[in-house]
Amino acid sequence: MNANTLVWRGRTLGFLMFLSSMLLLPGCAFWKTDISRESWPKEAPPRSVFEAEYAADKNNQAVQSEEEYLLWVKRFYTGWRLYGDGWNDLVPEVLSDIEDPDVLQELENTLYTIGRDIASEWAKDTEDRRVHTRHLSVWGNAMRDAMTRGETEELINNIARDVDRLMDRQLTVGDITSGRYHEEDEDDVFRP
Repeated sequence: MNANTLVWRGRTLGFLMFLSSMLLLPGCAFWKTDISRESWPKEAPPRSVFEAEYAADKNNQAVQSEEEYLLWVKRFYTGWRLYGDGWNDLVPEVLSDIEDPDVLQELENTLYTIGRDIASEWAKDTEDRRVHTRHLSVWGNAMRDAMTRGETEELINNIARDVDRLMDRQLTVGDITSGRYHEEDEDDVFRP
């Protein structure tokens, strides 16, 4: 290979790297989720709740930054590019058929509480976290299924008990399966 060919390849490679970086950098901003206080979802618990949760977990701090943790909390509530629906989309959908205002308020409060508990654990990056993406799929599918059967209130209360028991380590991560709440869907990609 002669010197001119090497120079040409070097310049071409340099130009392609420059062009790639110009195309990819805006893409990174496009995928980045704003976790500032100003952009925090109104329907979610205050950001300070999750900052305190992060500060209390030294094991997670060793493997995950607070920024990354808060990013995943926000994605839990709002969804993101790879999964568009978040908790803030699911809750109104699941409660849309509840007509009794007292029952509706009680279930909203329950879902608000378990959402906070689920998000604070799911957003962690530790191997021993108690809530995994599979659980989100199980609970979301079960709630949507319960709507069609008119069993929303009962199922939400069952999930709330299970979330409490999971956090208290009375249930294992493997105990939370779709078969626990409804007939299993063979097409569920998060099925164990």
